[in-house]
Amino acid sequence: MSFFDSILRFSYSRDLHQHLKGLSLDCQGYTGNAVYQLVSLTLLGVSFLIMLNYYYGLFNHPRHTHRWVWLVNVLVACGIVGTAAYFMSAAGLPEERHCPDIHFTAMDCMLFAATAVLYTFIACFIFSLIFKWKSVTNKKVPF
Repeated sequence: MSFFDSILRFSYSRDLHQHLKGLSLDCQGYTGNAVYQLVSLTLLGVSFLIMLNYYYGLFNHPRHTHRWVWLVNVLVACGIVGTAAYFMSAAGLPEERHCPDIHFTAMDCMLFAATAVLYTFIACFIFSLIFKWKSVTNKKVPF
């Protein structure tokens, strides 16, 4: 399915988990929109692009070779993905937008967004380890 299924996730409800996996409106199968895949693609795409920009784009300059500049870039990626994850999951909050047998709240959506933020931070760190070796000026950032 996605890494949200198999790895650590904050304790948002099982009902939200079923909705995010794509439980259909008639509760008969997983034929609805799979929000997990959309958030996963957003997470990987945003992390990739922001780290690529940091190591080879606009931030590939000697004045940006500080850990705090790298951290600001990572936090921007986390903010973008966290906001997208919240709004994608909260779009199913109205009763007519999900299976009537499941119930979840905005707090569950916040916990899902927090999980997405954690995974974004990890993805940015991994992309940093990959990209930093060929960077001309930022090869010593974050360490």
